[in-house]
Amino acid sequence: MSGGLGRWWQGLSSLLRAALVAVLVGALLLPLACQRQARQAAAQARAEREGARAEAAAGREAVEAVGAHARAASDSEALTRANDKEIRDATGADAMVDAGVHGAGLDGLCRRAAYRDDERCRLRGAGPR
Repeated sequence: MSGGLGRWWQGLSSLLRAALVAVLVGALLLPLACQRQARQAAAQARAEREGARAEAAAGREAVEAVGAHARAASDSEALTRANDKEIRDATGADAMVDAGVHGAGLDGLCRRAAYRDDERCRLRGAGPR
């Protein structure tokens, strides 16, 4: 070092020089550390936002699926009631049906997946053809 600054530097004790160097190095490294911390915080915030969006989307999909299932179940029940009413209101609905025809009709229904687990079908033992 030259001139007055050099003499000034030379006049400082070793401990004071080391402390000044440490302060200067710290002053240079502090912005880098802060910048790294800020990037990490931003990345964490992005990850949390994306996670929240994914959770919200999954929640919406679950609600939609439950709603669709409820609508399908309601539609199925309405169809069952309409079919039952139509059959009971049909001409000849009060007439006796031969037991063989009645049994064959029930066996045919019980072979369908929709009725296969019905208790009456299990008791009949109508298996696949």
